[in-house]
Amino acid sequence: MAETLYTRRRRISGINIVPLIDVMTVLIFFFLMSMKFDDIAQLGITPPSAESAAKNRTETRLVVAVDRDGAFFINSEAVPAERVAETLKRVAEEQKTQSLVLVADEDVATKYTVFIVDQAQKNGLHIQLLTRNAHE
Repeated sequence: MAETLYTRRRRISGINIVPLIDVMTVLIFFFLMSMKFDDIAQLGITPPSAESAAKNRTETRLVVAVDRDGAFFINSEAVPAERVAETLKRVAEEQKTQSLVLVADEDVATKYTVFIVDQAQKNGLHIQLLTRNAHE
């Protein structure tokens, strides 16, 4: 009689996690690429609406925000009113920029926005106002 050798196959218990890691990596990249990181949204500022709001804005790193209470933020860092002028000058020199984006809450008093415009002009900065589309 011929002997046949049989080898028993062991069942592998467990889950192969390599395909799961691949899928999770793709999902993480998808979510990171589709997220909009917006520092202004974290400050709770709602810009005023304008019919002529620009769709494509140039990216500028020097952003001054004024919340509804009149608090000033330069590049998302709170700055007291008495230090706005020196901070604007220092940050503009560090970033080698001549433009400033002013983001003011729609309910902020005009005196705060005029103060920022005045300080920016004293430092020779070109000012852009950030608005939102009137139909949003």
